[in-house]
Amino acid sequence: MQPHDLLARVVEHLPVGVFAFSGDGRALLWNSCAERLTGWERERIVRDGLTGLPLDAPTARRIRDELLAGRPFRGRIPADVESGATLYFRAEPLPDPDGPILLGVLQEVDDMRAGDEAFALLDALWETAPVGLAFFDSELRFRRVNGAILDIDGGTVDERLGRTLEAVHGPVGAEIAAGLRDVLADGRARFDVPVNGRLWHGRGPQQEWRLYSYPVRSPDDAIVGVGLVVVDVTATARTRREVDALAAERERALTRYQGLVEATSAAVWIREPDGSAAQDAPALRAITGQDVEGYRGWGFLDAVDPTHRDDVRSAWRRAVADGAEVVTCTYRLCTARGYRWFRTRAVPVRVAGVVVEWVGTDTDVDDEVCARQRLAVLARATSAVGAVHEPEEELTALAESVVPEFADICRVYLVDPAPTSGGAVTGKRSVTRTAEGVVPSPSNDERFSFGPAHPVARCVRTRDSVLVPVPVPPEQVFYGAPEQRRWSEEIGITAMLVAPVVSRGVVVAALLFISCGRRPAFTEDDRALVVELAARASAAVEHAEHFQQTRRVSLALQAAMLSAPPTHPGVEVQARYLPAATDLEVGGDWYDAFDLPDGDLAVGVGDVAGHDLSAAATMGQLRSMLRALAYETGDAPSDVVRRLDRVASRLDVTGFTTLLFGRLCRRADRTVFRWANAGHPPPVLVPPDGEPELLRGGVGVVLGVAPDLPRTDREVELPPGATLLLYTDGLFERRNDPDDRASVDLLDLVQRGKELPLSDLCDHLVRGTGADTGDDMVVLALRMHSC
Repeated sequence: MQPHDLLARVVEHLPVGVFAFSGDGRALLWNSCAERLTGWERERIVRDGLTGLPLDAPTARRIRDELLAGRPFRGRIPADVESGATLYFRAEPLPDPDGPILLGVLQEVDDMRAGDEAFALLDALWETAPVGLAFFDSELRFRRVNGAILDIDGGTVDERLGRTLEAVHGPVGAEIAAGLRDVLADGRARFDVPVNGRLWHGRGPQQEWRLYSYPVRSPDDAIVGVGLVVVDVTATARTRREVDALAAERERALTRYQGLVEATSAAVWIREPDGSAAQDAPALRAITGQDVEGYRGWGFLDAVDPTHRDDVRSAWRRAVADGAEVVTCTYRLCTARGYRWFRTRAVPVRVAGVVVEWVGTDTDVDDEVCARQRLAVLARATSAVGAVHEPEEELTALAESVVPEFADICRVYLVDPAPTSGGAVTGKRSVTRTAEGVVPSPSNDERFSFGPAHPVARCVRTRDSVLVPVPVPPEQVFYGAPEQRRWSEEIGITAMLVAPVVSRGVVVAALLFISCGRRPAFTEDDRALVVELAARASAAVEHAEHFQQTRRVSLALQAAMLSAPPTHPGVEVQARYLPAATDLEVGGDWYDAFDLPDGDLAVGVGDVAGHDLSAAATMGQLRSMLRALAYETGDAPSDVVRRLDRVASRLDVTGFTTLLFGRLCRRADRTVFRWANAGHPPPVLVPPDGEPELLRGGVGVVLGVAPDLPRTDREVELPPGATLLLYTDGLFERRNDPDDRASVDLLDLVQRGKELPLSDLCDHLVRGTGADTGDDMVVLALRMHSC
């Protein structure tokens, strides 16, 4: 049986009630005799704590206050118990390393024999306690010691009893006795008093103890002695010293590491487990210029660029919460040279698996980051100017791509072609892009005129880039009224760069880049970047001018080929042509509708592969040939399409073309549409009182593949109120349509607009389409009326 099991049994079978409470009132012990005397079950006392003792409220408060003040309490107290007996209540505070414990006894007044037995058993408890216990009288002579004292300090009981601490242990005993005299003098307990040395007049081993002493009082509350609790902490202190030695060694290792790192551009620091700074970091403060107090805690974040500050704080919080093995983040830091890019890298130091600190470095990576940013700006600007085909739109796209990543302000000046006298430059300010947070310019003048000394004028005159040094002279910033100069001073311009945009050997525009505020001044590397940007802008402008010339030709061809639909009895005809979103805005899609000599209405929709002048020219040839064949022969649609395919193929006019051609004719009192299909999307029929449907079937091969194959016709009756829709694939096709829903969605779009007037229905289709291929769109709509 273990000693603590034996003690538990002894306490449980004592003939007196025994209880113990922690200093905050929690019940630690309430034996079975205490239950019997009071009638209060152990579970209730454990639940209610010290306030659950069976005492009237004023008495309970008085006892609690005395005990919490460190003074014992004893006396006869009528307890509110079922038996009505008067109980004798005694309690004393007992020192403990984890906080004082209130130990007490409940006993019936007339049961003194039980009390004697109880205290005999408590004597056994005294002897088996796992800490050293000693009692001294008012002269501080040993009166009683337990076995644990002998185990801790050595010697025998006889060597102590009746003798003073000084007599037994010499100087160390005198030090302990001085503390006990203070307890006798003021009646206050002493807790956790450290003492170290050699006992037995220096003959014992070197030891360290923690002492807890308290006054012992008689029933009339007079102090009759001192109790002492002794805890041996020699092994613990030795361990602590070893840890301190390891810490000192770690500090030396860190100093060596710091000396090694300081040979590079990195600053070394130590942070607390939560990421905050408690220890100074002189190397990092030398970079940021902060003082010690401003750096500590989370103050080091004050030197971080405000736009990056929250990201750095969040990175630390995530690392601490996730137990990361390394923390890395890159951000701009305020230095004596302005804001520069630094990279933080930190690793945790763990003891027994617990992070006790972080060791890290901050390294200047400004050159590396800026080089990557310049490449990214160049790539983004190249992509932006290549996505549009208007010269001014290209320059606008370039300005938008460099703000705010490269510059705080970018302006594009379109230069007048005619030179002015004296080297001045005039023109139109095309676009201005300003970073968020930078105060906009007070001037909204569209025209500009710069004198010969202005950087823009020098750039245009020399056809070379200009880097304005720091600080920028006010007269070189902007022209105009005094408010312009005040504005330039307010935003704090740090540098300017100007580069020319050249087309066919002439400067057509100037690009002005401005840095201000916290952004570092432009360098020669930045100058090389804007020269490259201007060169790419020049190539884009020349390409755009060529594109515009080609587009003008294409649009003229389009206007000639796509004539207005005719007016035909009993039929309303509407057409829409929407060119592709990009490229030349005209391609191979076309529609046609014309009256035939026999009174029928010929209609057709075709699509020549490609989006260029060649496709547009092929479209024009096929359209003319189709008109001629249909008008002169009067053949069925299938025969017209077959003859067109054979002639165009032999003349090498077509390569890959889809076509739907038909005739709208009257038969008695019926209107019939007869058509042939050469690989084209099927027509959509909208009945006057039904849902739209695709007229599938009868689809032959495209033109230009097998010109000698026979063609077939299909026929459908069109009642009054019916609508027929012919179109090209640009109206409904999608790049990604795995479920083949494009045709279904087209019918749904038609259903939602079928009640609209025919012109509005056409607009509804081209505006509401879900197509995303960027192809041309053609819609030819016919609605039947009563003749």
